[in-house]
Amino acid sequence: MDSRIRRVISRLDEQSNRERRGEADVAPGQEMLAITADTGAFFSVLLKAIRAKSVLEIGTSAGFSTLWFAEAVMSNTKKGRIVTIEVNSKKVERASRNFQQASVGRLIEIIEGSALDVLPKLRGRSKFDFVFIDADKENIIEYFDLALPIVQVGGIIAADNMLYPEHYRLDMERYARYVRCKPNVQSVTVPIGMGEELTIRLR
Repeated sequence: MDSRIRRVISRLDEQSNRERRGEADVAPGQEMLAITADTGAFFSVLLKAIRAKSVLEIGTSAGFSTLWFAEAVMSNTKKGRIVTIEVNSKKVERASRNFQQASVGRLIEIIEGSALDVLPKLRGRSKFDFVFIDADKENIIEYFDLALPIVQVGGIIAADNMLYPEHYRLDMERYARYVRCKPNVQSVTVPIGMGEELTIRLR
């Protein structure tokens, strides 16, 4: 891994762990709520295995997961792209700084706004190899339905928080039932980190 990316990932991981332990003083609404480091490493391997060149992320936060995706995409191609959507303007600013410090800003397009508004506008672009959903759980099924048409056949949609925190459990169980009944996809829960649902688009 590039040393600049590693430094920023390490700093954000430390901050995220302090928040989980209740040791960090964070303003309401500015919590990282990031994936775990082992989940990031898992996604890095997965994206390299499928040779992902294009990634869509719904929910940027501080950009911790985005940096893992960037590291993988950069190892796959010199012309990759990551589009990440975030509704919180302060988090957009924070993520932008982190991307610049990691020297991956050229690879990443941050779109500020509601994913429900942004996703339909992405249909005219080329399709994505990988989509990561880590935003509000109330709309997660809508995010999946909007994302599925812009995923390549053989591409993967991943959703975070399938197992933890427990207050998301009902929403995520509903999501799992929904995606597993969809035609032309196959889905499985991977018990790593907070739990990840991986859904592959089939022909």
